[in-house]
This record gives sequence, C-alpha cells and structure tokens, in this order.
Amino acid sequence: MEPETESSPEAAGISQTAQDYIDAQRQLEIEAREILPYSFDACTKPLGPLRQLIFACMKCTSNGSSPAGICYSCSISCHGSHGELVELFSKRNFECDCGTTRMPGSCCNLRKIQEDIPAQANSYNQNFRNLFCQSERYEAESELGTMYQCFLGDCCGEDWFHDRCILGSLSDGSADFSEDDSGDIQGFPDEDSFEYFICWRCVSANSWLLRYAGTPGFLEPVVRREVADACPGQSSDAAISRKRKANDISSDDNSAKADSEPAIRAGGPSIADPGASIEAGFTQPCTIPHNERPDLANMKVSLFLRSDFRDHLCQCVSCLEKIKNHRCLLEEETTYEPPLDSDAGESIGHDSLLDAGEKALSTIDRIRAIEGVMAYNMLKEKVKEFLQPFAQENRVVCQEDIKKYFEELKGGSKATQYPEDKS
Repeated sequence: MEPETESSPEAAGISQTAQDYIDAQRQLEIEAREILPYSFDACTKPLGPLRQLIFACMKCTSNGSSPAGICYSCSISCHGSHGELVELFSKRNFECDCGTTRMPGSCCNLRKIQEDIPAQANSYNQNFRNLFCQSERYEAESELGTMYQCFLGDCCGEDWFHDRCILGSLSDGSADFSEDDSGDIQGFPDEDSFEYFICWRCVSANSWLLRYAGTPGFLEPVVRREVADACPGQSSDAAISRKRKANDISSDDNSAKADSEPAIRAGGPSIADPGASIEAGFTQPCTIPHNERPDLANMKVSLFLRSDFRDHLCQCVSCLEKIKNHRCLLEEETTYEPPLDSDAGESIGHDSLLDAGEKALSTIDRIRAIEGVMAYNMLKEKVKEFLQPFAQENRVVCQEDIKKYFEELKGGSKATQYPEDKS
C-alpha cells in the first residue's frame, strides 16, 4: 500500500490550510467578544461610587483579609486567571477595591497601583464570601429554582433569595411546596405580575412599607413561614437554575440595557425631591389608604412591587420623609456599563452587539466565559505565530505539524502558561 500524500483524499480530510485555521480562530474570537462585549482596559475606581457589576475574587480574599469587590474590568484584567471569581451582579454606590488595602499584596494592573486607600462608604454583605440567601454557597450546577435580588437592600445588602426561601419552610426543614402544571410554586407570585422584590429583613426595618401592601402598584404581602436550619434551594439533581434579573419580565424595554443584571427599570416618572418639597412647605394630604395591617405584626413579610409602583407612592410630607433615604424608590437607577470594545464592534459587523451579548450570556456561565477567554487569548497569539509561515508560503498544515506543535506546548512551553501571579 502506498503512503498517503498531502494531495490524497485521506490527507485532505485531516489537513487544512493555515488560512482556514486562522479564519476559524477569528470566528471563535467573534463569539468570545459576543459573550464579553465590553472593554476591560480601565478600572472604575477613579469614577467614584457607582451602581455597577461587581465580582469577588476568592483567591485574593481567602487569607482572612476583609471582603472586597472588584469591577468588571479588573475581574478580567487583574483576576481573570485566578479561577475563583464570584459574580455578585450589581451593587449600588460601590467603588472597586482592586489594588487597595482590602486586597493585601494585590496590584491593580490597570491603575498600576497597590495598597491604595479603599472607599470608606462601600457596603459588604455575605455575597462577597460567595454566600447567598440563608448563608449558602451559590453553585450554579446544583441550584434549584429561581433567585431574586432584594430591591431595597438597606438591611440585606441587596442579597439574593431563593423563591422557596422567600416563602420559608416548615420547622422540620421539609419543603412542603407544591407546584402547578407550569412548575410555579403555589403561594409565590407569578413572575409576570411583579417587577421588584423587597425581602422580609428590609421590610421589617422599614415597617411603614406595609401600609402599601395590596394597594395599587403593590401585590398582596407574602408571609414567610418558620425558618428552617438548611436552605431548601440546594439540590444535587437540579437541572438548571438561574438568578432572576431585574429586567427578565420585559426584555424589550429600552431602558434595561446591562448584560447579566441590568439597570433596574423605572416604573413611572420619578417623584420630586422630598427635601425640596418639605422646604417648600408641601402640604399634600396623605393618599395611602388606611391600611395598618395589624395582622402582619411580628411576621416576616416580603413585598412584591409592580413596574408602576412609583406612580402610586404618596407624596405628602410625612411619607416623603420616610422615603427620602431610599432613592431607588423615588427614581430609576442606572447601572454603569463599560464602553463597548471597539474591536468587537468591527468584528461582529452589526449594530446590535449588546443584544448578541445578552443572547450568548443566557446560555453560558459568565465566570466560565471569562476564564475561557483569558486562556484563549493567551494561546491564540502563539498559534498564529506558528501558522504564519504556512500562510505566507501557502503550505498545507498537516496533522503531524499540529500534533508536534501541541506536544511541544505540553512539554512545558512557558509562553502558553498563565503568567506568574504577582499577587
């Protein structure tokens, strides 16, 4: 039998030109940019406190240091190779901690600084330790049900809660929840009926909110059962779970524009500045119905708000005095988004890059995407360097060539390893 040649059908089936390979790599790069469309070349700390997407690096805070949060850019440029990122979604009034004393020994690669002074106004909760709901670690592969982020967050730190945990469980720890034909939990509001959720902890600290329960713009209150010892949201055989985003209900709303947890949408026009109203002697009578709800006293109550709840908030002096410390109740919040990567716009070739990114993110875990993109970027330049002579000479890349090259990589080529972590 004669040996196969490069021009034989068999050889053609296992070989390709360098240009074919480069084109395939370019397509992979396009897909990666669809998943991570934002530029990550600037830390947000110089911008001051923002509502922004926040991540936590477990590697850099595992030595007993204080909890810390990092911005989207630093999560990729400074901590993407650490492999221990936790996505916290958006937090309000937060400054990036990368390169500050909250992360000892960690240098911000973007600002070229370490041991910087951290923001004193930052607020931290259990999420920064990868704990959510009833102090349970969030594991995407084993979560059951949907999680909701508290809209108010002044007591819980904008924590996330399982739907079953919002309802509570029996004292013996059993779930005792039944589902209808659509899979919805009986007793839990339909997802299409509300836009925002306020947890029982924040309602308890702001008991005046109970007067709005069941009024226009607010659903009937949900009373939590006896607290169980374990969080019923964990399941080893769960198929798929998700953290419910603030804009999942109406994805066509133009004002909801972030990728994984967008800016919270307004439910109507914002209310006038309460301070200005009080100073001006604003004397509008209270419009809240006499709705004291003594039946809810000493109960753990969660509230669910419709998208238009702001239209129904009372604007009398007394009510505005209570509301003024919660700007999110008065007006829409905007989540900061890094600028889109200019190269991404050129490579994608269409205007709706954000839509493409959101679609891609709906099918992939963001942390895994970041790690994959980091590994891909480290490897692609070396592969292109290897293929360049073949492309210039229009030679066919054979299976033996590729096999030999990757054997060399496995043999310890330092250029393809993660760069040494200075932190």
